[in-house]
Amino acid sequence: AHFNVALSTLGHRKLERESRAAKAQKQRYLTPYEANAVVEFLLQQKAFGTPVRMKHVAAIAFVATRNRPLADRPLKPPGPNWAKAFEKHRPELIAKKNRPQDWNRHNIYNKVEYWFEVIGNELQNPAILSENTYNMDETGVMLSMLNSVKVLVGKDDTHAYRGAHVKRTMVTAVECVSADGRCLNPMIIWPAKTHRAN
Repeated sequence: AHFNVALSTLGHRKLERESRAAKAQKQRYLTPYEANAVVEFLLQQKAFGTPVRMKHVAAIAFVATRNRPLADRPLKPPGPNWAKAFEKHRPELIAKKNRPQDWNRHNIYNKVEYWFEVIGNELQNPAILSENTYNMDETGVMLSMLNSVKVLVGKDDTHAYRGAHVKRTMVTAVECVSADGRCLNPMIIWPAKTHRAN
């Protein structure tokens, strides 16, 4: 062996035979660049609080091949077991089970603070222009507010609300403002009955 390389390997390279690693790479569904792009997207989605399900990873890989020349593109997504194999080749990824949990059981402040850190890093990207970055806010206005009333109940009663059969009418306003101060026309959502009456 020469430099810890077997003589047979040196002979194969001299005959221009592909190494096992190069041959295996050609058999993989994604190129190294595409695989890195998929990993970056998966990690970004997890940071945004919307981790991608395993069953959707194959479809994302299929989309990642769209920039290849038409003749080199695969005709269909990889098989159902591809995502698990992809995880084994990428040490920065791990498959986990996410159990459903009531959002109220979480510390909301920490989640909001972390989300602004993540989105702040994204907005530092020079490719993201301020005029293309919009904040959307939805505000609801109640037209028929019910007044509170004083009642006499037992001292151990903890209910602070009462039943009401009056239908509450809501008007919703959706507003969009870009980071450079431009505003889109607001969208006002009226109840269908109110709109027809006018």
